Amino acid sequence: MRNQTRFKFNKRQIDSLPATPADSLSRETEYSDEASTGLRLIVNRQGRKRFLFRYTFLGRKRSMQIGEFGPIDINCARMKVSEFKRLLADDIDPKQKRDEARSVLDLKEFGELHYMPYAKVNKRSFKNDQSILDIHIYPIWGKKRLSEVSKHDIQRFLDKAIVGLKPGSVNRMLSQIHRMFKLAIEWGFLAQSYTNPASGIKKLKENNRRERYLSKDEFDSFITACDKEKSRTHANSLKLALISGMRIGEIISAKWSNLTVEGGKGSLYLPHTKSGYSRTVVLNNAAVSIIEEQKKFREKCNPYIFQGKVKGGHIHSPKKAFIRIKDAIGGLEGLRIHDLRHSFASLIINSGATLYETQHLLGHHNPQTTTRYAHLSTDRLRKVSEKVSLMVNQ
Repeated sequence: MRNQTRFKFNKRQIDSLPATPADSLSRETEYSDEASTGLRLIVNRQGRKRFLFRYTFLGRKRSMQIGEFGPIDINCARMKVSEFKRLLADDIDPKQKRDEARSVLDLKEFGELHYMPYAKVNKRSFKNDQSILDIHIYPIWGKKRLSEVSKHDIQRFLDKAIVGLKPGSVNRMLSQIHRMFKLAIEWGFLAQSYTNPASGIKKLKENNRRERYLSKDEFDSFITACDKEKSRTHANSLKLALISGMRIGEIISAKWSNLTVEGGKGSLYLPHTKSGYSRTVVLNNAAVSIIEEQKKFREKCNPYIFQGKVKGGHIHSPKKAFIRIKDAIGGLEGLRIHDLRHSFASLIINSGATLYETQHLLGHHNPQTTTRYAHLSTDRLRKVSEKVSLMVNQ
């Protein structure tokens, strides 16, 4: 049954449907109900299931969300499909009719009832989204209907926000506003003909990006200070960030079950990353040695490589250990934990790695993200080129 995508829906079979595999080309799997033409069940990678209605109106294929399986049962979904088909028989587009009925929804209702439940499932940074809504957006537009928020409103909001916030923070708010209205249109809360009011608004030039790279001497000093740090697990997490280029969040949430070491060669599977995609990290010998040391602290029934004090949990941010290590070295003011990842990129590029290789070692889904390190590659090439110049001048 699980290999079939078309069957007569029943609760037992739907409950047993697996989540869409992480390595699948599609993020969602679609199933068709044999008892009700047009009724679909969508299953995402988290195993969440929702009903969808696919139909044709005036020669155009369309679809509309019905609701999540559980709160809406199979019989209810089939009844809704029957209602939609009755409207189609009268040449009425059911989605357009629902759009009109939902036009009274205000921004806070949409945010709390629809956007945030979606964000909690699909975004690891959903808490930041909630904070932006509560602090900045709801106080201004919370009681406004979605259709009442104009491009001018958004531009004025951003112009005021830049007074007290950095450009990067303002740009994140613009991205969230744009995403919310995009989803409101896709989900039928706004008509398909409605223009996203955040479209066309230019993002601010970000001047608050700063990157710090450890020199070779600082690299050696950092490793030595980590080895002397009293909190071994926290220090090892920081060493691994520097030696592997992994994000600290990926490191502290890594599990033993996702570690593979064969013939001295190691790799670590990460089911969830910042980009939303899974990836496998190639571990060098030094990184494998760090993880091997963690076996000394391993406790039964704790799945995490960097286990914390709470039973069955992992460590939280190693900020305190990081501060002690910086203080022990001295001269590292302004260095952030995330700069360890930048330092890894700097080291491998200056050792001969291409930007393509750097992209995959860092796990960048978009190659544009890796171009921030292009100047490092250029510097290395310039040094190589200068060797020819020295030969000419001899």
